[in-house]
Amino acid sequence: MAETFFTVGEGNPRAVTGIRRKPDGTTQLLDQAVPDGDTVGVQLDGTGATRFLGIDTPEKSFEHPLGSGQGLDGPKWEQYLTNPFANGYPVQLLEAPLLAHLQPRFGSGAAANHHRHADAAGDSLRQLIQSDQVALGQAPEQFRYFLAFAYEVFDRYGRFLAFINRNQPNATIPGPRPPSYNERQLAAGRALPYFIWPNINPFREAPTIVDAVPLPGTARQLAESGDLEKARNAVKQARANGLGAFDPADPLRFEPFEVRFLGRGEVPIRAVIDLSRDDTVILRPQSYFKIPNPEDRLFIPGEFVPLFAAKGWRLEGFV
Repeated sequence: MAETFFTVGEGNPRAVTGIRRKPDGTTQLLDQAVPDGDTVGVQLDGTGATRFLGIDTPEKSFEHPLGSGQGLDGPKWEQYLTNPFANGYPVQLLEAPLLAHLQPRFGSGAAANHHRHADAAGDSLRQLIQSDQVALGQAPEQFRYFLAFAYEVFDRYGRFLAFINRNQPNATIPGPRPPSYNERQLAAGRALPYFIWPNINPFREAPTIVDAVPLPGTARQLAESGDLEKARNAVKQARANGLGAFDPADPLRFEPFEVRFLGRGEVPIRAVIDLSRDDTVILRPQSYFKIPNPEDRLFIPGEFVPLFAAKGWRLEGFV
């Protein structure tokens, strides 16, 4: 796991410059910036975006299969989520059980529901960051994030993938360091868990990718300890309290990744393991809904499934 500091900012990562500045702001000499023949000090030129690991929040806007108008509060998304199959989604891609799971949630207001929850998630994160600035007594231009990276450092859009928090070097000054923004969004019900192996603990702490593959029959045991247990408990508490996505008066109708694969005219691509059971089965990507609570799902990217099979996990549909 790599860790770093990052300045407040938005946008995509841009170029790097060969001029790296020391903590006192002075320029580092070339002899200092090049410690050996395959390492050089660099400094980001511009700003970058960071996608939070382990969580997923509703989409405020997303590419639209019917053309222009990406906002989920617009008429095109309203039309699409009312009945995707009448608006271009190839229904033959969906296995019958997944189709039956999705069908009851289509209809009037589905897109607007998603947009409302997306707005609330963004407001929640902004409020958390602003409260941290106040707690640290820092103006926005002074405020820094602390990023902890896992197995994957960038996604396909060039965004950092990280657990992120306010940069507070001392754990108790000016007060106890709070949980990461990832965890705080889960606790508020503003994000749903999206645990993708091996980017979360305890798997990201393993010395090798092979060691990170859990033994069959140990998923529940591993999920009931450490950071993963805390994250799962935060979601359970948010559900019990009816917070955010679990508001009984206006629950989130579609999970964010469902909106994305429906909008792209695709299907789920990650296999999944049930963290609430100590079984030995990896479910097919289109069977994710068989694990009803999102905090109980551990998604496995397709390229890693053979590692699990080699360790004795059984693949649904192949046994």
